[in-house]
Formats: sequence, C-alpha cells, structure tokens
Amino acid sequence: MRLNISHKISSVAAVVLVLMLAVAGYSIHLTARISADLATVATRHMPVNETVARINVHVLEQGVLLQRLFVLEDESASDSEATARGKQRIDALGAAADREFDNARGILAIEETDKSISPHAEKAIATLADDMAAIETQYNNFSTHALSLLDARRSGDKAAYDGLLPELDTRQDAIFAEIDNLRRHVAALTDAAVLRADRDERRLLITNSVLTVLAAVIGLGLAMLIARAMVRSVRRLVAGAERVEAGELDTEVPVTTQDEVGHLTANFNDMVGGLRLKERIKETFGKYMDPRIVTNLLDRPEFSEPGGERREMTVMFIDLKGFTSISEKLPPDQLVHTINGFFGHMTDAISSNKGVVDKFMGDAVMAYWGPPFTDADEHAKLACKAALEALEHLQTFRAEVAADLGGDTGDIEIDLRIGISTGEMIVGTVGSRASRSFTVMGDPVNLGSRLEGANKAYGTHVMISERTREAAGSAIQTRELDLIRVKGKAEPTRVYELVGLSGETPLLPSGHAERFGIGLAAYRKQDWPAAKAAFEACLGDGSDDTPSMVYLSRIAHLTDTPPPPDWDGVWIFETK
Repeated sequence: MRLNISHKISSVAAVVLVLMLAVAGYSIHLTARISADLATVATRHMPVNETVARINVHVLEQGVLLQRLFVLEDESASDSEATARGKQRIDALGAAADREFDNARGILAIEETDKSISPHAEKAIATLADDMAAIETQYNNFSTHALSLLDARRSGDKAAYDGLLPELDTRQDAIFAEIDNLRRHVAALTDAAVLRADRDERRLLITNSVLTVLAAVIGLGLAMLIARAMVRSVRRLVAGAERVEAGELDTEVPVTTQDEVGHLTANFNDMVGGLRLKERIKETFGKYMDPRIVTNLLDRPEFSEPGGERREMTVMFIDLKGFTSISEKLPPDQLVHTINGFFGHMTDAISSNKGVVDKFMGDAVMAYWGPPFTDADEHAKLACKAALEALEHLQTFRAEVAADLGGDTGDIEIDLRIGISTGEMIVGTVGSRASRSFTVMGDPVNLGSRLEGANKAYGTHVMISERTREAAGSAIQTRELDLIRVKGKAEPTRVYELVGLSGETPLLPSGHAERFGIGLAAYRKQDWPAAKAAFEACLGDGSDDTPSMVYLSRIAHLTDTPPPPDWDGVWIFETK
C-alpha cells in the first residue's frame, strides 16, 4: 500500500510521509523506553524488594530465636533438645538468607549482551546492587556476632557474653537500616521510572494526535490505541495504590495483559498481599494483648522501650468464685473451654468500656483504664460501668456452666468478686531483654487486688476505693461499707460498694443505703443499740444483706468485748 500511495502523492505529500515516518520512529523509541522502564521495575525493582522482605523476615526470626535460646539457657531446667532445635533453625534461616542474597545478585546482574537496559535503568540497578552489598555486609556482621555470642555462651565466658550481648540488637538494627535504605531507593527509582513513563506517554499522545490530524495514518492510530491501553493499565495501578493508601487492603488490580505492566500489576498485588499479612499479624497479636498496644508497638517503636511515667489511672481485679468446684467436675479440655468462656465475658465487659486487659491470672483478670487509652476524666467511671456489665455477663456464664455440667451444678456457687482502685501509678513498658509487658504498677494496683479479696469478708460483689468514688463522681451509686486497713498499708482506706449507675435502678432496695449509713454512723460512735437497730432494719425488709449481718456480728462481739478508748472504727485485715 505504501508503494501505491507513493505513486499518487505529490512532493509535498512525500515530505509529509517522511515526517510521519520520523515521528513514527520517535514514537517507537518512546514506547520502547516506557517498556524498558516498566520492565526494569517489574523484573528488577519489585523482585529485589520482595527478596529483601524475605531477608528481613529471616533476620527477625533469627533474632527472636537467639533471644529465646539465651532465655532458655538461663533457665534452671533447660531443654537441651529445644536448644539444639533452635540452633538448627537459626542455621537454616542463615542458609535461607544466603540463598536470598544469591537470588538478589542474580536479579541485579546485567549481561554484557543485554542491550535493552537503558542508562537510567543501569544506574538504578547499580544503586540497588550497592544497597544489597551493604545489607549483606551488615547481615554477615550480625551472623558473625551471633556466632560469637553462642560460642561465648557455650564456653561459659560470661565476660565476653555480657560484652557482646548488648551489641546484638545494634547489629540487627544496622541490617534493618540498610534494608530501609534499599526500600527508599526502590521507591524513588520506581517513582522516577513512572514519571519518565508518564512524561514520555504525554509526548507520545501529542505526537500521535498531530499525526492523526495530518495524515490519519492507521498504523499510528493503532499505536495510540496501544498507548492508551497501557495508560489505562497504569492508571488502574495508580488507582489501586491510592485505595491501598486509604486503607483498603482488600484491593486487587486485575491483570489484563501479559506485558511488563501486567507483571508490575501482579507484583503490586503481591505487595498488597504482604500488607494484608501484616494486618493479620496485628490481628493475631491483638488476641494476646490489647490491639491498641499492638498498634502502638508497630507504629511507635519507642513504645516498646523500657520506661514509664506517673499518671492517675484506675485498675480492676476480677476473681471467679467457684472455679475450684467447677474444675473438679470437668475434664481438662472442657475446663479450658469453660474458663475461656469466662475470660471472654469479662473481656467483653472491659473492652466495651475502653479498658485494657492486662493479664489473666489463673481464674482472675486484671485490667486498667487511663491515658493514652481513655480520657483523663473518665477512667474511674468506665471501670465502674465495666464492673456492673461484668455482673450482667455473670448470669450468662452461669447458664453456660450449667450446660457444660449437664445441669448438674449441685452446690457450686458461681460468683464474682471485683476490686477497683484509682490513684497515681506508674504506666509503661517493663521486663527483660527477652520479654516485656506494657502494664501498670504502684500502691493503687496493690490496693485494687486487696479490695477484690476484701469482698469475701462482706459478701459483696464490687468494692471500690474512696478515690475511685471521688473520680467517678455523680456517674455512680454507692454505699459506704467500712473504714479498713488492708495488709501492707499503714493508712486506713474508706471503701464503698458499687450498687449501680446514676439514673438506673440500684442493686439495693429503696432506702436501704440510707438505713445502712445510719447504722454505720452509730457503729463508729459505739452506740451499739442504735447501730444494731439500723442494721436489723436493713434485714427486716426481707433482703439478704450480708454487710448488715457482718456488722451485727461485730456489734455482738464488741458489746461483750468493748474496744479500747482510742478505737477509731477501723477494721484491720491481717491477710491478703
């Protein structure tokens, strides 16, 4: 057809045709450059990034295994087989990392006969090769240091071991720093390649548009269609990246071609899959500690450093009464299922009120409230609300236990005892090199534990400290129980029973708290007849009020054995 056209066109048309061919050649050059840039990204940048990610995982696993080996060997009853397996695993991870380094060198190798590599790409590959060499150097330093540590440990050279151990994390951090450096280079080089491709794409579109207007050449029209198809693929990829940036990790860009853009799209989908894996890791660890702590550990590395600060917070202890009787009637696997059900109910009550579950202790739960997880003025109120919801969950848990026992609950009394304390405590990260915990410590924490146990003496469910009562303010309903001195504290503590939230029906009958308060005031004045009459009135309405029974028993004892003249009305607990 070109021959037919060349016989019919004028000399001017011939010039136009020459121009068309020149521009077409230029278009082909631009397309080839775009393809080369994208090919470099798809076959060099992304695979190297994935390889480095796997090396990063191997280094992390080696670090964790080394820490576990050191902890295991510190224990009095060490498991030599577990130690041997751990060292074998470390060697296997080292071999895997070496293979990944070999793989990276293969990816970044440039054959002399490869003419498709552009100067930009060749320079970028050289940069990544230097980065990989730096990572490998730091990794070799880390491996050598780890071997020296293990040798010092096996030989019993404690001085050498103590001198080398603090540098282990430094060596590991050096690897991560070089990995981050490579990733930054990959991102920068990829962005530069995309920008060049976008610039060349615009030039190509303008050129093809001009040629379409001048000659409407079918070949150049097809080239434009191909370019537009490529643009659509790149734009879909960019749109997918924007959705991922917005947090939509379920994003998957369809691979519509088998070219470099298709490979790049497939690598992008693999990268998003890695991000989804990170979120699954966060979700998994969120089952072992509060998800808010996990998020802080991932987003703020300094959060994991040992240290703390003083803040006013609220702590709560929940203990399950009747667990021993339950454990005697259930097989181990069913018992674990039952106690997990109890923990689930308590965790629901705590979490729904912004609390942080600190730990599970046998059949007990410890939780706390306060900054940075709640506002400074709401932690006491939220803890009290969580305690009342825990009592509501208790009814459901009793039904579940009855179902587990086939209705044969017998004389098992399933109940809760809850202690809540508010005060200035230390909050932060504590622990050893191998194991750390974000927790709270201090005298208010110990008091909360004592108050949980003190419920037993009064037959109450929820006992709170005076400071908790003040901090919660008008949000809760309480009655004063006693002025007590718990074991480990010299100063007496005024304690209250939590009976409800403001605006809701309290757990006590109408007027009960007032009569009890009258009896308590008379008791402290040693007006035994008036106190006895008030506490008997609390029982006279048909209620089974154990605190009133406790005071009637005390009054009977104190009437027969009067207290000393300096008696201050404080009841002393000699045990925890």
